[in-house]
Amino acid sequence: MLKKLYFALPIVAMAGAVVFWLQPHYSAEEESYYRSVFCTIDHNDQEMFLRDMEKLVEGGNSEYALRQYHYIPALGEKMFNTWKELDIQEKKALSEDPQQCLAIMSERQRL
Repeated sequence: MLKKLYFALPIVAMAGAVVFWLQPHYSAEEESYYRSVFCTIDHNDQEMFLRDMEKLVEGGNSEYALRQYHYIPALGEKMFNTWKELDIQEKKALSEDPQQCLAIMSERQRL
C-alpha cells in the first residue's frame, strides 16, 4: 500500500504541474489594458475585433520602450466572448460611451 502511494504521489504532482503550466497566465493589469483596448475599437464589425485589438496592442509599442507589449490571443478571446454574451442594449451602450464600456465589461468579467 505504501509503495503505491510513493508511486502515485509524484504522478499526481506532475499532472498538477502540467495543468498549471498549460493554463493561460496574465495579470490583472494586462486584463485591464485589454479591456480598455477593446473599448476603444470600432464595435460595428465583430469579425474585425480581434484583428483590431492585435493591431492596437502591437502597434502601440515604441521602438525605444523598455517594455514591449505583445498580443495575448487568450485575452483578446476573453474580451470578445464577454462581448458576445451581452444583450443588444448593452452592446449599443458599449459603442456609445467608453467609460460605460469599461464598467460593463469589468462587471461581466467578475461574474
